[in-house]
Amino acid sequence: MSDKILLNSKKIQIILQRLTCQLIENHGDFSNTVLIGLQPRGTYFAERIASILSNDYQIKNIKLGKLDITFYRDDFRRRDEPI
Repeated sequence: MSDKILLNSKKIQIILQRLTCQLIENHGDFSNTVLIGLQPRGTYFAERIASILSNDYQIKNIKLGKLDITFYRDDFRRRDEPI
């Protein structure tokens, strides 16, 4: 199977910019807001959104958290026998 690039870095940056704009449009005041990234890859996403808010829109002091949901997933199966 050949690899197919769905989104290149430029398209990802456009998507992140637009999502950030939507956050600003819908929430405006971020004084009572926390961005939570689900580990592992969601943390990078949350950090990039926080960075765009801070660097491009001068919205400082964004609260940022990371959440590991490994043992709360509904697709984490149990076995009758130990591994």
